[in-house]
Amino acid sequence: MGVRVVYATMIYRDLLPVDALRRLHDMGVEEYELSYDNFTARRGQEDSLLEDVVSAVKRSGYRVASVHLPYDRQTLEQLAQGKEGAFTRVIRWLRASADMGARIAVIHTLPAKPREKASAVNEQALARLAKEAANLGLTLAVENRLEADLFGSTVDEILGLTTKVEGLRACLDLGHLNVNSKGLYDDIQKLAGVAAEVHAHDNDGYSDLHLPPMTGVIDWYRAAGSLLHFGGQLTYEVSCSGAQARCDNYVRLIKIVNKSVFG
Repeated sequence: MGVRVVYATMIYRDLLPVDALRRLHDMGVEEYELSYDNFTARRGQEDSLLEDVVSAVKRSGYRVASVHLPYDRQTLEQLAQGKEGAFTRVIRWLRASADMGARIAVIHTLPAKPREKASAVNEQALARLAKEAANLGLTLAVENRLEADLFGSTVDEILGLTTKVEGLRACLDLGHLNVNSKGLYDDIQKLAGVAAEVHAHDNDGYSDLHLPPMTGVIDWYRAAGSLLHFGGQLTYEVSCSGAQARCDNYVRLIKIVNKSVFG
């Protein structure tokens, strides 16, 4: 398994996006995923913050491998409804992602109901965004949902989307799958075949805690076995706020676990 290891900026969730990149760089991390979490408390500054990241990448050479697109419920619902304003916002993020040199853009499934109609709604919207992404040199990867009552929380639903939407890949979220799956390690193997990226984080099997690996209930050695033939991007999507020293220790812990589990 020759994976590319990336750290998401949400491990310094309280920091501005550029400051989170800088801190990861100072901690010896070489590649990053730009997390939407670093923007959520600063919605009115979104455009300027994206521009700041693009400028920092060009100035300092930070290697942003992927970007997590906005996932707030309002934007995703408006995408499902075909609202142009929502598409304009997400496409602006895609263009900024390309300007940063990213290869992958991650998106959640759209919360359309009833569930039996949600597949068609997602196919239509994601097809448009996948085409926009491809034109910019990006791969759009759709992430399996946490919320069990929403479309996209099952492996089969994600597999169906990647089959029907040209150019669409999966983002396999291990933490979400750990909450929803009755056969975690088999499901990891099934979804890994169409995944461009894995979001790696741990939890208690019930809640979306975004803990460092080995601090929840996932058997990471079994998970690594299920990812044996995966050759994409492994992103540690661990969340940390508060004391920066604790977040620094999370980075150190992830490095130790990654070396032990994935070599």
